[in-house]
Amino acid sequence: MIVKIITNIILIIGLGVMQIALVGDLPGMASNLNLILVVLIFILGFLSFNFAICWVIGIGFLFEVFSFLPFGVYLISLSLTIIIANFLLNYFFTNRSLYSFLALTALATIIYELVINLFVLIFMETSSTAWLAAGNFWFSLLEQIGLNLLLAFIIYYVIYFLGRSFKPVFLRR
Repeated sequence: MIVKIITNIILIIGLGVMQIALVGDLPGMASNLNLILVVLIFILGFLSFNFAICWVIGIGFLFEVFSFLPFGVYLISLSLTIIIANFLLNYFFTNRSLYSFLALTALATIIYELVINLFVLIFMETSSTAWLAAGNFWFSLLEQIGLNLLLAFIIYYVIYFLGRSFKPVFLRR
């Protein structure tokens, strides 16, 4: 039991360091990739909700340490995102197909960004313009959705080729 806890702590710290130090410093639109969110969706889909919540708490606290936002913003936004993603996974996307994970990744990215930006608008008061009306917000969100979908596609097929217990579903006419 203690070995699993230590292993998960090391994986959480490693994933957080990769997101903060490596992905955040990539040039161009590649820095919009949200590695944390995609990994949490796969943890939710393949393991369990309780395990995903444990990872959310660990990653949320790690992000809170390195963030300039008020304490709790990342914990609340990641928690709300995973709770809504779990609801969608249980009641709308009933199978674990590639299409389900891609749709869930896109919806989770939208939810996460809306919640984070809502908290920034409420607590930080950084700009007087409405962030939903800003074209830069929506363009950045589309870039992030595209990168997250690409990463989800790659992770799904890596899991498929390593595990062989999941079959990708393609619809043919």
